[in-house]
Amino acid sequence: MVDRISPSSFRDPMGFIFFKQKTCYRQVSPSYKEDYECLMKSGLYKKLTEAGSLIPHREVEPSFSWTAEAYKVLKPEPIQFISYPYEWSFSQLKDAALTTLAIQKTALDHGMSLKDANPYNIQFYKGKPTLIDTLSFEKYQDKKPWSPYQQFCQFFIAPLALMAHVDIKLNQLLRVYIDGIPLNLASTLLPWKTKFSPTLFMHIHLHAKYQKKHSSNSSNVSTKKALGIKSLLGMVDNLEYCLKKFKWKPKGTEWVDYYTENEHASDFLENKNKV
Repeated sequence: MVDRISPSSFRDPMGFIFFKQKTCYRQVSPSYKEDYECLMKSGLYKKLTEAGSLIPHREVEPSFSWTAEAYKVLKPEPIQFISYPYEWSFSQLKDAALTTLAIQKTALDHGMSLKDANPYNIQFYKGKPTLIDTLSFEKYQDKKPWSPYQQFCQFFIAPLALMAHVDIKLNQLLRVYIDGIPLNLASTLLPWKTKFSPTLFMHIHLHAKYQKKHSSNSSNVSTKKALGIKSLLGMVDNLEYCLKKFKWKPKGTEWVDYYTENEHASDFLENKNKV
């Protein structure tokens, strides 16, 4: 692997990932100084890393920086296997979504908030969904919209709803829509009965209708409503409730009863547990 900047981190003005001698580093821009110090001094970093919800890192010498204007250079703990949301199972995507909301709650307890809810920032590290973007946090500002709401709905609520209510293979839409499944498309594909679900009506159907109505005003109109801390926590709780209601069980394939009908299944399971 040659020394290079990761093309996947070009969107974030607060910093970027780069590689030197096959080692991954994160350069933090001076513009992120205040938020980074809040992350480290508030106890949020310690809380999340100890819980396994945030990838740990250590600060290295400025000489490791890619450019001269670096505020900090971080060396995150390496992740051996990278996977993508459209490759995940139903339960993996659901766990990643619930972890994102749990991180948001913890951040709010420490005076911070997530500024994005992109599942590409989540990896399964040591068997747990873990946030790998240290720069995803910002200081909480009261009466400010939660900007990741639309992103969360498009990346988590929409695909999980489609997988649960239409077809499990519809998570493959995330291959096509790199910014998440459009809510108007999800609303069209979902069965009519989902409009009688208060959570899906709010986060998918009504959300899509609102987007369409105000599409000429902003590309992210759904996040314009200002929320106090209680309202924001209420939104997070409602999203969590919506996610927990999603259920999916495999059916119609030769693998459904594999462990119950296969005479060697008990031996297979015993050997797997030993690995």
